Amino acid sequence: MPVRRIPPDDFGPTLRAARAAAGLGLREAAKAIGLNASYLHALEAGQRCPSRTVAERIATVLAVDEAARVVLLSAAVTDAGRDHPARKGAGAWT
Repeated sequence: MPVRRIPPDDFGPTLRAARAAAGLGLREAAKAIGLNASYLHALEAGQRCPSRTVAERIATVLAVDEAARVVLLSAAVTDAGRDHPARKGAGAWT
């Protein structure tokens, strides 16, 4: 059975602070990023690790500084969600 990966302790607070700095509510940010609001909440709560594609999208949409970008990308996994090898090309954002 696969083990759920847990993001670093600073991931959730960094993501929440970046969203607040962008002046977006949870639902607003989720829509802008292209995520479900409950998934974004789970990310902010430190319960989930984003895929690399999702972490990059979050950093871009929220226009985070380099330090926050490093934190966000450090939690990313390359074999989950939109980046799962079985999805081959399905992870492209439009």
